[in-house]
Amino acid sequence: MGASIECVIKESLTGDTQQNAFALASFFRASDISCERSTVGYWADKIYFVCNYNDQSVCYIAINEYEPNTWSIQGDDSGDVWYENVSLSQDARELAWKNVDICKDYASCSACGNPGRMTRKKIFGKLFDNVCPVTIKFNNPSAAEIKCMKAIFGARIAYIQNFHSLPITPQNSYPPRS
Repeated sequence: MGASIECVIKESLTGDTQQNAFALASFFRASDISCERSTVGYWADKIYFVCNYNDQSVCYIAINEYEPNTWSIQGDDSGDVWYENVSLSQDARELAWKNVDICKDYASCSACGNPGRMTRKKIFGKLFDNVCPVTIKFNNPSAAEIKCMKAIFGARIAYIQNFHSLPITPQNSYPPRS
């Protein structure tokens, strides 16, 4: 097992960037979201954390070791429709919409390299085309964006908790059934 996310934040980030990352990491600890450094595949030699709640994907955190004081948070790639109608404040929705990950170069998309994975998605009540599978990506998030992510990830936790008590149907199954 590698260093904790807090240790990596302390070693890799500084100033407000570090403070914002610590705020998110603290929220994760308080919410029982585990953050494990990836040790497989493409991400094995990168600073990349997989963050889960009850073994379900919540988000991914990447710290750029080549560009100082840079990090990003990517939404889950669950394929679930939970993003569609989550109740968020208007300010939080607008911040989230500014960070929807729209793929502009399908042929070289670093997330998947597969234009077939780009989809039309309804995200917090608004439709977007060519959405990357990670759905939302915050780069060097501000304190306001951290607050927004806490609301989003809190909603994800609630969805995971409620999902397991629902009868499985084609609409709420994971992976989705046709």
